[in-house]
Amino acid sequence: MPPDPDRHLVIARLREEIRRIERSPARREGRVASGLAGVDAALPGGGFPRGALSELSGGPASGKTAVALALVAGLGREELAAWVDGRGELYPPAAAAHGVDLGRLLVVRPSGAGAGRPEPSGAGSVRPGLWAAEALLASGAFASVVVDLPIAARLPGADAAGRRLQAAAERGGAVGLWLSPGDGLRIPAAVRVEIAIEGGGRAAHAPGGARIVARPLRSSGPRGGGSRVA
Repeated sequence: MPPDPDRHLVIARLREEIRRIERSPARREGRVASGLAGVDAALPGGGFPRGALSELSGGPASGKTAVALALVAGLGREELAAWVDGRGELYPPAAAAHGVDLGRLLVVRPSGAGAGRPEPSGAGSVRPGLWAAEALLASGAFASVVVDLPIAARLPGADAAGRRLQAAAERGGAVGLWLSPGDGLRIPAAVRVEIAIEGGGRAAHAPGGARIVARPLRSSGPRGGGSRVA
């Protein structure tokens, strides 16, 4: 055994480390399936990874929102989800119709949500949404965080913002879903898939045998500028 002063110091450090661990959220691991066969079949391991960002790319009515809602609806009974609705387009009754428990879904609408696509120089207009996404991903309180922000492909500070979101997802252990129109900002992502409807119909109902499918996208670095968004 070390001398008494050293032993007391070791014990104090151990106690502080135990308190730090108890304050930290439990690390989530593994993957979460969307429950949509045409999507999960295209994902490594059959689901979206926890503690990472995944990009769902697709145009209007492609089904990417329906995929995100399906994943949220399939979470465990004790798990919470958050949705950064930068477009102001998430309709709670439609989410409930997809099986989402609205009592376990936090919807965050940043200032200016629904105002349309920002200009490439409009970093200030998306800053609140990026801050909210980073805080929610890092909190450890949510099993999944969906981020739907209308951000132009060339955004000053995009590289730094993307890295912060990636680090936040890793820290909090959430399934981070980044909804992209295909020509918008690209962030660092562990999984990139293009979402589409096969067989006709619309994403909300997919009638006539239509189904939502995913196709892997080629991975590449984020597109953006060099100045900081903060």
